[in-house]
Amino acid sequence: MKLNTGKYKYKELIKWYKKPNTQPFKKILNKQFSEIKDFIGGKHALFIGLSDFKKKFESLKYVSFLAINEITSSKSDDNIIKLPFEDATYDIIIIMHSLDYTEDPYNFIREVDRIATDDGRVVIIGFNSFSLWGLLKPLMNKSHIPWSLNFYSLYSVREWFKILGYDVSYKETRGFIPIISKNISKYLEKISMLQKLLAPSLGGLYFYVFNKKTIPITPVKLKFKEKYVISPFPKSSLNRIK
Repeated sequence: MKLNTGKYKYKELIKWYKKPNTQPFKKILNKQFSEIKDFIGGKHALFIGLSDFKKKFESLKYVSFLAINEITSSKSDDNIIKLPFEDATYDIIIIMHSLDYTEDPYNFIREVDRIATDDGRVVIIGFNSFSLWGLLKPLMNKSHIPWSLNFYSLYSVREWFKILGYDVSYKETRGFIPIISKNISKYLEKISMLQKLLAPSLGGLYFYVFNKKTIPITPVKLKFKEKYVISPFPKSSLNRIK
């Protein structure tokens, strides 16, 4: 199964972030990317998302890039998303809005887990369904970005990664109000501060960092409290053949 995207939808999301009234959201992304980049470290990084934002992670060593519309299905099964990388390839994987394009998010996350190293970290950015954005989504035009995309809740995303053995090391939401006018833009900083204090999980954009947990397998020597000695049979008990 391909992601629910193509060159049209991919370009529409890029254009959406370039519109004058969405510049506050782009500013939020750039600010959060700077914080996350300093937090995650890593040597071999993969950025899956929009080309306009990949430059934020170019300071990391050996950065690969995969556009959302380049993700395809497995050759053997059209229902399985297949990333074109070997197992345990990247210790940092940044997923920007890729989850918003898929109808089967858990299988996509499993594929991300496959290419992550044992000490890997996964950064994921998407639209939060449990927000004012999600509340307005049924009323908006489904042919327009971002309302044509899939919104997922913080709880769902966290549980999908938890099943695969990941811990949350970073969580933020930003962009409380989805529609910004010139009058509202004057008060965005104050609204953002209030949202962070009073409704920290209700922002329209979520930012997660997950750490992959591994349980080391080490051999354990068994220690017996008593020594077991095998004594020979007494000669009297042996049957002799004459």
